[in-house]
Amino acid sequence: AHNIIDCRWVLKWKYDREPLSAQEIRAGKVATVKKIIRARLTIRGFKDLDKSVVDTYAGTSQRYSQRMLVSECVKRKWQLVAADISKAFLQGVTYEELHKATGEPLREVNFYLPPASVPILKQVPGYESFDARTEVLHCDRPGTGSVDAPRCFSMKLAMVTREICGMSDSTVDPELCMLHTHDKSGNAKLVCLLTKHVDDVKIAGEKDTVLWVLRQLQNVFGPLKIEWNKFTNCGVRHIQDPKTKECSLDQIEYANNLRPIAHPEARTRNNEKECGPELHKLYQSLLGAVAYLYLTRVDVLVFISACQRHGHKPSIIH
Repeated sequence: AHNIIDCRWVLKWKYDREPLSAQEIRAGKVATVKKIIRARLTIRGFKDLDKSVVDTYAGTSQRYSQRMLVSECVKRKWQLVAADISKAFLQGVTYEELHKATGEPLREVNFYLPPASVPILKQVPGYESFDARTEVLHCDRPGTGSVDAPRCFSMKLAMVTREICGMSDSTVDPELCMLHTHDKSGNAKLVCLLTKHVDDVKIAGEKDTVLWVLRQLQNVFGPLKIEWNKFTNCGVRHIQDPKTKECSLDQIEYANNLRPIAHPEARTRNNEKECGPELHKLYQSLLGAVAYLYLTRVDVLVFISACQRHGHKPSIIH
């Protein structure tokens, strides 16, 4: 075996909110929240010997596509829903399928298992005699952390929307998909729109059509985390009135999670002095996060633009 990568367990503590149906929301029911710990066996993709030569591009829908979907949803009195595909990066096309679809050389990716996990692996039928000293595990498809995992999943999702759901891609944004029906006269009628952001999809359409599309996705990717009427997608909170179908978009929760920089240098040095390396990194990080507010906060654009002019060489005052 060659191209052998090591890996590690990545643990994440998070609160998971149970999605509510439209009827439960109207009834005033409060979603239950539970704390979960998610463990991912993650390959250190930066050690991949082929990382510099493989294509890793995975497209996401444009901002105007996200806005247009909501606009059409309100105009046509459609249902708005968001769906999250769990364990998405483990459900992409296999390396064999990637090789056949693109003609690229067949990828070989192997990994060492963390020593503490070897006894657990030996409990799996067929792996009782696994010897970590002479054997490694082989990836049939990209795993979490692989450099080409997003691309392979994007290809799989595109296959589902095109071949199973019968959707066509927009010519200006391939990650914006449209579904039309045709009457006896051959006239086309738009019944559904879908935008993709890696493993998050946002769908607007006639309710029966939306439910049918969700079923097709579930048949391939398993149970989805589905949210109706109120959800956060790409950092923007969407709230749809169940009756009028009007929608509001805001980034209030996103903005509340931003934290001002707390650094001794910002409090003690003269305002005209240049930032040190550590403060400079904090400045760039926070500025990048604040700049994302331009999706809904037009009033702060002039200040974001002014701060970005000094992104490479900020002073304390910035």
